[in-house]
Amino acid sequence: MRKPLVTRRCLLSQPMHADKSALRGLFTNEQTRMFLGGKQSPASIEIRCAKVISETGVYHATVRSRRANEFLGLLSLAPYHQGEDMEVSYEFLPKHWGQGYAEEALNAFLPSAMQELNLTSILAETQLQNSRSIRLLQKLGMQQTRQLERFGEQQVVYRLDL
Repeated sequence: MRKPLVTRRCLLSQPMHADKSALRGLFTNEQTRMFLGGKQSPASIEIRCAKVISETGVYHATVRSRRANEFLGLLSLAPYHQGEDMEVSYEFLPKHWGQGYAEEALNAFLPSAMQELNLTSILAETQLQNSRSIRLLQKLGMQQTRQLERFGEQQVVYRLDL
């Protein structure tokens, strides 16, 4: 992400070293990890924080509230498991769930990222039991393409074509 994006309530920007503590809090949050493979080791979390801040080939954005500059979550656009498509992912701290921040941020992030990366479609994969994420993907205009088992759980894959 080259330049920050501003929505009505959110500020999206490139992750910086100063975001490491907030990212660590997100990656260690048990509720957030519930549908994302569970708890990670401290070493894995540190590696992930470093990657988010410095990684190339992946498009990340931290999401903060405009009013209080409070860290809300993280958006990413990275290669999908099979390597042909790009996948959007999002993680928000539970205290910000259900307030529309993810939808607002993704509605700004996706067109910008897809244009910058010259993409015409993206995928999203979520656990079938994650009804909140499924509703969000549907609100974003994504269409279900298939179901599969991965990480020992039933997953559903969505696609957005621009």
